[in-house]
Amino acid sequence: MVYLRTLFAVMVSKLWLFLDIIFSWFLNLKPLRRDMITTINIQFRRHRGNPVKFDDGSVVNPKDPLIELHLNNAWSRQQNRATNSPTTLTLQLFSAFCEDLKYLAGQLNEGKFAPEIKAIHAITPFHLAFRRLGFTVMELPDTLWKRLSQYYVTGLRRAYYPEGRKLSGGTKPLVLKEVWMSREEFLKKYRP
Repeated sequence: MVYLRTLFAVMVSKLWLFLDIIFSWFLNLKPLRRDMITTINIQFRRHRGNPVKFDDGSVVNPKDPLIELHLNNAWSRQQNRATNSPTTLTLQLFSAFCEDLKYLAGQLNEGKFAPEIKAIHAITPFHLAFRRLGFTVMELPDTLWKRLSQYYVTGLRRAYYPEGRKLSGGTKPLVLKEVWMSREEFLKKYRP
């Protein structure tokens, strides 16, 4: 019985990793950098929700272009193999993510991305870390999409940490939230 349960867990884990590849392709996620594996994949898209007003006075309206951040799971896989400590992995992720935000700000500042981009956006369970990085955190409406997304992200967490190794705080249920930062504030905070 234990063997069957373990076999089932491995199969589900592999399925989740395959789904991650499919969703990355479907969403057209691009790595932030081509020369190395970074923590960030990006997606260019248009805002589909209500207007979002920031403390600096700027507003993102429906159909405004934005950059959406996604965690690059290839980076997590690579670091997970090299690190035995969840705390060390968390610190490495936070440090590398900050460096990638600076790189992204440099790319925005140099005009590598469209000047019309109004904001940086993500939907993440790591909203507390994003708050520390200066992002505005907003609740997601309680919809079927939110519940399915939380289920998917929970499955990914289990797939990437099959031995129970999790990022710090990994035993709590995941709660997805939106994080936002206007382009102007992002450049002010992270431009090299």
